[in-house]
Parts: sequence; C-alpha cells; structure tokens
Amino acid sequence: MRALRTFGRQPMTCCLSYTGAVWIALTCVAGLWWAAPTVAVELVVLPDHADAQPLAIESVASGFGSFAEVSEAVEAERQRITALETRLKELEQKTAPESLPAPDKTTGGKDDANKPPDPYEIGTDPAYKTKWANTFQAESANKDFRVKIGGRSQVDAVAFSAAPSPNQPPNQGGLDPELADTVALRRARLRIEGRMYEFYDWACEYDFVNQLNINNEVYPTERDSGPVTAVTDLWMQIRDVPLLGTVRVGNQKDPFGYEHLTSSRWLNFMERSFSQDAFEGPFNNGFLPGIQVMNSNEEGDIGWQVGEFKNTSNPFGFSNSSGGSMTVGRLVWLPIYEDEGRKLLHTAISGRTMQPRRQYTSFDKTTGLPNGDPVDAVRFRTRGSLRNGPPGPLNSIYADSGLLQGTWQNMLGLELVGNNGPWSFQSEYFGSWLYNATTTSAGPLATNGIQPAPGTKVGTVFYQGGYAEVLYFLTGESRTYSKMEYRFDRPVPHNNFYAVRGGGSGRRLNVSEGAWQVGMRYNYLCLSDGQVNGGVLNGMTLGLNWLLNPNARLYFNYDFTYRDFQSTPFNKVNGVVVPSPSYDGSGWIHGLGTRLAFDF
Repeated sequence: MRALRTFGRQPMTCCLSYTGAVWIALTCVAGLWWAAPTVAVELVVLPDHADAQPLAIESVASGFGSFAEVSEAVEAERQRITALETRLKELEQKTAPESLPAPDKTTGGKDDANKPPDPYEIGTDPAYKTKWANTFQAESANKDFRVKIGGRSQVDAVAFSAAPSPNQPPNQGGLDPELADTVALRRARLRIEGRMYEFYDWACEYDFVNQLNINNEVYPTERDSGPVTAVTDLWMQIRDVPLLGTVRVGNQKDPFGYEHLTSSRWLNFMERSFSQDAFEGPFNNGFLPGIQVMNSNEEGDIGWQVGEFKNTSNPFGFSNSSGGSMTVGRLVWLPIYEDEGRKLLHTAISGRTMQPRRQYTSFDKTTGLPNGDPVDAVRFRTRGSLRNGPPGPLNSIYADSGLLQGTWQNMLGLELVGNNGPWSFQSEYFGSWLYNATTTSAGPLATNGIQPAPGTKVGTVFYQGGYAEVLYFLTGESRTYSKMEYRFDRPVPHNNFYAVRGGGSGRRLNVSEGAWQVGMRYNYLCLSDGQVNGGVLNGMTLGLNWLLNPNARLYFNYDFTYRDFQSTPFNKVNGVVVPSPSYDGSGWIHGLGTRLAFDF
C-alpha cells in the first residue's frame, strides 16, 4: 500500500513504513505549530493495484485551527476517559460476585458445589415457629411437625310460613315436629390437627352444640337427645404408603358424595341438600368409625378412595351393636384442571354396599333404655333446607319413609362439578336400593310414611334424590379446590371487608366490599316407591353470600319447597291395627334464613 501526503499543493510520494509514519506525524505537528489554518491536510491511500480507486481519509488534524485547540481536545478526552474508568470501577464493585468458599480440604481441594446437603434425621428438630394461616399454626423448620388450633361457630335465625296442609297435626299428615321461627346455634366446634414426624397427620374435633341420639332410637324424643358433645373428626393417617397412598383410621367422613365431603365452613348454602339427610349422613353428622385409603395417579387427575366403616348412628356408647358393616368407594376423574383449579371439570362415581344398621324398636317407658332385640332396618327421612331447631333429630321432618326392615342396602352416587373463574356449578344424583324390605311397627303408629300395615313385605324399595346449583362471584373471586379429597376448599376474597373514617378535615369514609356471591339451587327427593309413600320434595333455594374475609361470612337464604305427601296412618282397635282416614299433607313451605359463620 502506498500513500501520498500533501501539504498545500506540494505532493510527495513515499513508502508507508515506520520511519515514514513518524515523519508524517512530525510534519503534521509542525504545520499546526505554525498555525496555518488555511492549509488542508488529508491522507490519500493508494492501492497496490493500478485498477483500484484511491481512498481519501480525512486527517484528524484538519478539524483543528490551532495547537491550543488540540491541547484542549486532548485534555477533554483525558477527563472523559478518567470519568468512565471511575464509573466502571463503581459498577464492578456493586455487581461483584460473592466470594466462593474455600475448598474443603477433606475433598482434596475439589469443587464440591454440587455436594448434597447434610442428611437430616426426621424428628430431631421439633422447635416450632408460629404464624397465622387462616388459623393459628405452629410449624418446625423442616416441616416435619405442625399443629393447627381452631374451630368454627355458626348462629342461625330462620322464619317460616306454610300452606294449611303441612301445618296440620302430625297424625293428620302435617310436619313433625311443627314449624317454628327460631334463633339457634347451628355448630360450635373446637379442632386441633397437625403433623408429626413428617408422614403422620391427625385431627381431633368436637361439636359442643349437638343433640346426640343417645339410645340409638329410631324416633328419638327430647329426653333421649341430650346436649352431649359429639365427636366429628377423630382420626390419624399415614401418608406416602407404597401402593396405598394415604391410610386414615378413626372417626371420619366416608367417601360418599361431593357436598358430604365439603366442609360446613364453606358450604354454598346454609344447609346441604335433601339427599344429605336421606342418604349421605343421616343421624350421625356424616361421620363414621372406619379405615380409609386415598390415592391418585402421578398427575392427580384421577383419584380414588375406598374404606370399610361401621354403620352406626352413635360413634361411641353402648348402643353400638354387632353388624352394620359398610364398604364405600369413590373414583374421581378431572378431565380439565387448569390454573390451580380455577378452571376445572370434576366427575366422580361413588358407591356403598352395607348391612342395614341395627335398630332398637322398643324402649322402657320409665328409663328410656332399649328392650328387646334390635332389627336390621333403615329409616329414610329429611329435614328442610333451613333448620328450625338445634342440631339433631328434633327439626321438622319434610319427608319420611318410616322404619323399613331389610336384609341389605346398596347406594350409588354420581358427581358433576365445574369451576371457571367466578362461575361454578355443582350437581349430584343418588339412588338407594333396600332389599327384602318389610314395614315395621316401630315408633308411633301415626308416624308419617308408615302406609302399609306393619309386617307387610314390600320387596325392593328404591329411593332417589339429587340437586343442581349454580353460583357466581360478583367480585371476581374463584373457588379453590383440594386434590387431597377432591372437593372445594376455602374461598379467599380479593379484599377483606372494612369501613373506616380517613384522616383530614373531610374525614372521608373508606370502604372495602369483601367478596359477594350469588347462587341458586334446585333440590329433589323422592321417598315414595310402591306401597311405601314417604313423600316427594321439590325445592328451590336462592342464596346471597357475603364473605367478610377468609374466615367469616354471612348467608342470606330464601327457600321454597313443595311437599307432595299423602298420609294413611294406622291405629289399633281392640289390639288390631286398622287404617285410619287418609290425610293430604301436600303444600308449599317458605323459609327465610340468615347465618353468621366464622372459623378460626
């Protein structure tokens, strides 16, 4: 490469070597020293090939008029570089990585960054740290110990009106007992649950507002339904058992029915459907002593529960008798499960096969204790969608089959549940088959539902029921879902409710609305089949739920139910059972109720 250097109009050709470059630089400085601003300085680079065009590069010196300007430019550039270097050092200090620990001498100086942590022996660090997680909770650092202490309280106020026929005396087809406007405690429970040694869970819960059927009577009276503390959850379970999953032993809910397994702390309406009372959990709050196995596939979209339980209405006490074995199973499939359950489709089938409960049919008039031998028998009955008495058997009965003796009972349950953001729907169907059924003389002969004369063989009796409900959160929340037992869990408002005065002269009222949910449910139950007419119910419940926070809510329910019931009770004349005139107990029953519920 050759270069032509020009000063003014005096060209000179040279080879661009180290000596030539120094000479050119000195010449440029000399030119500037003599302050010749009119002299144009440029460097023309000539290619080695004659055919190529020369490339002219403007000299840096051409932009300065004097040596003073060059000095100023050099000084400014030096200051700029100094400032950049200072800034670079500051950034390097801020982003400097943490120093690595010295190599472990025991490993020969090798890098042990991927070395697994030291093993922890389960149970050796039981120290607790407390916190609030929708209840008081204490937990160890390694989460192998945990305790939750809490409970729930529910206070109801209800009022009723009904057509003349349901308000007739019980021996004329009316409700038994009669309707009454009440204010009562619905539930008052204390609960302690926890985990120990990582794989063991336990729960102990007691209800202090309860009327326990002490003598296991078919038709209990107030004398035999005392305010006795009732056991609800009282179990221990082991998790992650190979092949089995979770094994739970003790007093618990058997896996039959979706709303049955859903806690009363977050029910959609004040009461569960008619089917809960008739099929799922009659006379025992839905809790039974037994053993249950719960498991699922790895993805959790298929789950199953199976267990063996004692079919009894009294989980503790001498009235338990032999018999009453119950096998229960439930299979769940989630074809859709997205966004942690905010969008899901739940389908399930459950079944029971069991020996009817051993029931006493006669009692001593003085002591109230049972006498005679018990029989294998079932009573199907349901209370209303609003309760007008304390928990227990003394609420108004809307439909009643009477006591039916039988040899075996099978039950089927179907579930279809969906969740999509603020929308949710829930529906279930139940069917019950009682084989080799026979009417009995248990209880007053005027009791509703005992239509054929006692001792009449009525074959297989089939009863059925179901419900469908739709709910919507006006404030945009979505229901949460538990894959442990495959049912809805605690709903959490986006904002808790409060109303406080702000500061300043205006003292503006600041309000947060909590969560608001509206719902509608259709409810159906048929306890009439063949000769045994226990009644047919069709009901509708409209609900408004105000969730003040995750632990407190207000229910507002309006319920109207049509009761279709024809009664033909029997009386004794000279020791012979004869039919009495028939009575029509059909008509509308309206109820308005509200509940303040909170758990802690």
